[in-house]
Amino acid sequence: MKIGTVSSKTGLGIHTIRYYEKQGLIKKPAKDTSGHRTYDSRDLEILNWISCMKSSGMSLNKIKEYTKAFYANENAACVALLKEHLKHLLAQQENIEHYIAVTENKIFRLKSA
Repeated sequence: MKIGTVSSKTGLGIHTIRYYEKQGLIKKPAKDTSGHRTYDSRDLEILNWISCMKSSGMSLNKIKEYTKAFYANENAACVALLKEHLKHLLAQQENIEHYIAVTENKIFRLKSA
């Protein structure tokens, strides 16, 4: 699959995909006879995952650790990184739930005044 198709399927810009390549987040793609990058379904999977993890607050350094382990089929390392990130997300969720409760309480108190 060409980079434009990958961009359409992932929602990532072509420059972003190339940046991720340069940063080592994804493996260097094969090139066709014309010298154009070609990607496979595994690349698409990892790019979608990178987008999700980046949006959820995982650092690019941690993403890079994960993708190295992913490409090396080091499942235990992948699981460890994901558990660490999940712990971080659950803490964020707890904080957000607290802020929601405080805000709802303030609204209730102001409406009752």
